[in-house]
Amino acid sequence: MSASSGVDGSHFLGIDVGTTATRVTVIAEDGTQIATGSASYSTSRDGPGVAEQDPRDWTSALADALGRAEIERWAISAIGLCGQTPTVVLVDAAGRPLRRALLWQDVRAVAEARELAARLGDPEPLVGTALPWSAANMPAKLLWLSRHEPSLLASTYSVLQPKDFVAMQLSGVSGSDPWSSKGLCRVDTGAPAIDVLEACGWPTSCCPVTAPAWEARGETTKDAAEQFGLPAGTPVTVGWSDALAQVLAAGCFSRSSAFAFSGTSSIVGSPVEDPNVRAGGLFSVPASCAPSPLLYGPTQSSGSAILWAARLLGCKPEEVAELGAQATSSQPTFVPYLSGERAPLWNEDVRALLVGVAEEHGRAELARAVVSGVLFSARHVLELVARATGSPIREVEIVGRGVGDSSFEAIAGDSMMVPLRFHEDPDMSARGAAMLAAMSLGWDLATVGSRLSDRTRRLEVDETRRARSGKLFEDYLAASALALTWSAR
Repeated sequence: MSASSGVDGSHFLGIDVGTTATRVTVIAEDGTQIATGSASYSTSRDGPGVAEQDPRDWTSALADALGRAEIERWAISAIGLCGQTPTVVLVDAAGRPLRRALLWQDVRAVAEARELAARLGDPEPLVGTALPWSAANMPAKLLWLSRHEPSLLASTYSVLQPKDFVAMQLSGVSGSDPWSSKGLCRVDTGAPAIDVLEACGWPTSCCPVTAPAWEARGETTKDAAEQFGLPAGTPVTVGWSDALAQVLAAGCFSRSSAFAFSGTSSIVGSPVEDPNVRAGGLFSVPASCAPSPLLYGPTQSSGSAILWAARLLGCKPEEVAELGAQATSSQPTFVPYLSGERAPLWNEDVRALLVGVAEEHGRAELARAVVSGVLFSARHVLELVARATGSPIREVEIVGRGVGDSSFEAIAGDSMMVPLRFHEDPDMSARGAAMLAAMSLGWDLATVGSRLSDRTRRLEVDETRRARSGKLFEDYLAASALALTWSAR
């Protein structure tokens, strides 16, 4: 927990219901972060492809995080939310969970994803965006549930996301934003995706009512006030995906800059001018879901690859980049597909490769290969955006794991080869949620961006390293293609 006193005026509470923890932040109207708190929870992985969480753990974690932030000290003006997506949360009419939630990491529905791809074809006419028919996404999960747990269909009132479940506990109001519920609804209209739901065996009534992420869905109830230590009657926003909340917090909409956000996985992309532009393997976020259209993709492994490398190399995760900075010889090539890959491949079967290992390579070279591989996976996505738009990437906002570590930042500069802007706030999703809270009270995008953003540092390109970086990236793309070929055997 961190807190500081002496800040007057409006206070905006941001809540991020993440994959490993719920984080909260209180942002003052001048952008100062005046309190933070977090509480973690476990993920059940008791079977191949299984990744589930008990939704009640999210509300318990929220209460703990708010306690650690000493939330009762602050007069909260509004509450914004964001969280992990796409996760399937089944609730009854009272908002009670009917089973453990299927996380975005749950990939049991591989066969169902392939069946939907064969039956439904191009997803864009059905859901309003190029949503891959992947086991990671909601349609395949819903088809799996209708086949393996059909009794749930009759008792399910709504299919929600984690931030929607928490918001319902706060306000008593069910609902979602269209982007977080993509696949259940059409992202361009917010209406149920009728053909998709029918193919998955679910009624259209399970699709929540949708509204823009920055609108208020309701107010904190008396029961919620008692449970969480929040004032009753505080506006609660509809909320957003953690990815788009970070895009907002990083200033990408106002600066039209690209982004690479690293957590357990990475979120990589850029705003685009043309709403009709598409890039294979990437999501296209329409203007109906965000202040401007976006092309972006979530990768499968980022921080998780660093954790794997730390375990393999016998060091702490925060030491991997420092070890990699000590590399003195050529480095191997690593593609971080440890548990499959989402954007831009959308292949659950592909696996990581470490190629080009030589006798002189040691722990430092292997560490650098892993860190570079995670960054090259982000560069891969951005190259697809640049190719689709015909415009080069001019600046990338960097948020999350590794920021503030000089070794990581140096490797990032060498790997990305564009100017980088590093953000100091480690809780950017929660800050973005707090910005949504301000927008629900009438703050416009320009004001939110200028007053509630965090501090940043900019790293320019070292042109002396461009040729070497280009060669290493070419090796990465070749290894990626090899990994796909290998997985198809």
